[in-house]
Amino acid sequence: MEKEIWNESGKPGLVSSTKLFFKDLFVGAKRISRADFWWGYLGTTIFFAVLIALFVWTVTLMPISDYYWSAILGVAAAISFGYYLIAIYNAGIRRLHDVNLSAWWMLLLLLPGVGYLVLLVLCSLEQRVEGNRHDMVLNEA
Repeated sequence: MEKEIWNESGKPGLVSSTKLFFKDLFVGAKRISRADFWWGYLGTTIFFAVLIALFVWTVTLMPISDYYWSAILGVAAAISFGYYLIAIYNAGIRRLHDVNLSAWWMLLLLLPGVGYLVLLVLCSLEQRVEGNRHDMVLNEA
């Protein structure tokens, strides 16, 4: 019997997976397939890099006496970066759920360097369909 690969987006790709990242920006109690995770990670990183670069570039064009708008654009860039971190963190939780691991594994990020590498490996694992304790979340949605 061939294993069924669970995928929330019909066909993972840069656009569809990035939309999935934005749709579930504040949701951690779900699963995300490996392809959707990596495509969404790439698309979200590109989107926020361009957005933050536009904010910073606009600030550099302003005269030094126009500190009000440059402060607002600086705060907008910081808030955008915060949303990026939330999107990546919650997607990491959903990816860990897909490989049948607890979200507590995200605490590995507190270990400088090593924790990120371990999470990189864990997010690259193949999904576990049978016996996944996070299936009940999938069935309720």
